[in-house]
Amino acid sequence: EEAREAHGACLLVDWHSMPAAANGCDGVLGDRFGGACAPALSRLIDGELKAMGYDVARNVPYAGGYTTEHYGRPGRKVHALQIEVNRALYLDEATLTPTSRYASLKAGLERLFAFLAEIDWSRI
Repeated sequence: EEAREAHGACLLVDWHSMPAAANGCDGVLGDRFGGACAPALSRLIDGELKAMGYDVARNVPYAGGYTTEHYGRPGRKVHALQIEVNRALYLDEATLTPTSRYASLKAGLERLFAFLAEIDWSRI
């Protein structure tokens, strides 16, 4: 609530990793089918990730869990989004060591964070 009051809106991102074989995509955005995060915001984030070359799914197979359900109130400008990241983008699941792709994912996430920091909340 403090963040929303200070900035007019807020976004809670609940980060998770998913097994490489989960569904063949790079990540899943879970907004509880629009119930936890405004669809316009989910679309913006989805579009930015796709512009970076990531194959992103929405809500399937992960629509969001306790955190998104409990805290997401898009009607009150409190958005909660679960982001599942495919472990194949950064980790050898057999040895649990970072792969050569780790640096690329790190750069992509840094770009996403910069994008999130510049969102025009009046459009959401």
